[in-house]
Amino acid sequence: MSASFLLFAVTWGNLSPEAALDRALDAVEPPPALRAAFRATLASGNAVRRIEYDPYAASGDQFKVTMEYGADEELDAVVDSWKHERQADVRIFADDLRVSLSDARVAAYGDALSIDFKHQISPNDGAVDAELSAHMKGRLVLDPSNGYLSKIQYSIDKPVKLKDGPTLTQYNQTYDFAYSERWGVSYVSAYEVEARGGAWGVAQTRTIRVTLTDVAFGLAGDAKQELASKGPVYPAGFTARLN
Repeated sequence: MSASFLLFAVTWGNLSPEAALDRALDAVEPPPALRAAFRATLASGNAVRRIEYDPYAASGDQFKVTMEYGADEELDAVVDSWKHERQADVRIFADDLRVSLSDARVAAYGDALSIDFKHQISPNDGAVDAELSAHMKGRLVLDPSNGYLSKIQYSIDKPVKLKDGPTLTQYNQTYDFAYSERWGVSYVSAYEVEARGGAWGVAQTRTIRVTLTDVAFGLAGDAKQELASKGPVYPAGFTARLN
C-alpha cells in the first residue's frame, strides 16, 4: 500500500480496511494464463450491438458481432476497437486498479465498505485518460456478502478542457463487478460512461453502457500471453468527439 493511504483503524468482516482492500485487489489480478469467453451487449441512446468472444476459436473467428440495431458511429467505433484488441478478454479485468489508487480514505464501513480515492495515471491510460486523471475522483465499494469488489464509480471534480477539444462539464464512469468462486477472480460485469460537455455553449450528453453475460473462464496453453488492462471499453475518441 502507498504511504498516502489514510485508512481508519476499524475492522470490517474481521479484517482491517487495509487488509479487506488488499484481499479485494488480489482478486482483480488474475493469473497470466486465465482466459475468458463471454457475450456482451453494448448500448447507446440510439443503437445496440451484441458481440461474442471465444478465445479458443480459430483465428479470425474469436470475436463476432451477432446483432446490430440502429445507427451509431461511436458505438461501432467501440466495437471495432474491442475487436482489434489482441486479446479481447483483457478488458474484463481491472488488474491495474491497485496502481491507480491514491489518497485513499474510508468513506463508509457499515454493511458495505466504501473507499474514496483520487485516480492517478496508470501505464494503460490513453491521452484523454491522462487529461482527465488529474481531476478524477473515485469510490470503490466491496460487496458485503463476500468482501470482494462490487462497484467502482469515477467522476471529475470540476470541468475539464480537453486539449484541442470541448470542455467536459460532467464525466462519469461506473464499473460493476462479479466474483467467480470457482476461479477466485473478480471481473467487470457491466460498464457505463457518461460524458456531458461541448463548445460554444452547446452541450451534449453521450452515454454508452456495456453489459457482459455468459462469462466462462478457462486456462490458456500459453502462460506468456499478454494479460493486462487496456483501459475502458470505449475508444479514447469517445469523449473527444463531443462538440
